Amino acid sequence: MMIKTLALKSIQHLPKTAQLYFLTGMPGAGKTHWGNLLAKQYQWSFFDLDRFIEENEKESIAGLFNKYGETGFRQIESDYLKKAIGNLPAPAIIACGGGTPCFFNNTELMKNSGSVIYLEASVNFLLGNINRNPGLRPLLTGKEDPLAFLEMLLAQRKPFYEQADYILQANTLSLPIFAQIFPDV
Repeated sequence: MMIKTLALKSIQHLPKTAQLYFLTGMPGAGKTHWGNLLAKQYQWSFFDLDRFIEENEKESIAGLFNKYGETGFRQIESDYLKKAIGNLPAPAIIACGGGTPCFFNNTELMKNSGSVIYLEASVNFLLGNINRNPGLRPLLTGKEDPLAFLEMLLAQRKPFYEQADYILQANTLSLPIFAQIFPDV
């Protein structure tokens, strides 16, 4: 399957049957920011998977990581992803957690349910955004060299992210770039 990288390769439009659009990428890539903007622009539903988990579990993502470890949290996350897919009014934009595509066949689930858009970013871009809200990123808590950690994490996750239907460069995103994906709206 060919990955469609906007602004780098020719544009190919999403299939008209796609009703759920999953934003994936590393922490700090802008998934929630762009999800909110897109939902307002197109008057679609916006769904932030992390917020949904926190509201239902009555615990922060960081608290859930501390309580259950990453493996336990990822199972909870996958369960809530399935609930969201089964209950969201379409069309909808879904901002996924940074690790969502990397566990429990979540990438396959998302691709079977809609279209996946990867917001690709350099580690310097990510770290700049993360440093604005450091307490929101439990995987970075207590890391002596956050830049090196992000590089390692990105290397692990990139094969999952690159299975997306579209790859967008996070540092050059704009609503007109997304409009190339959603031309018939």
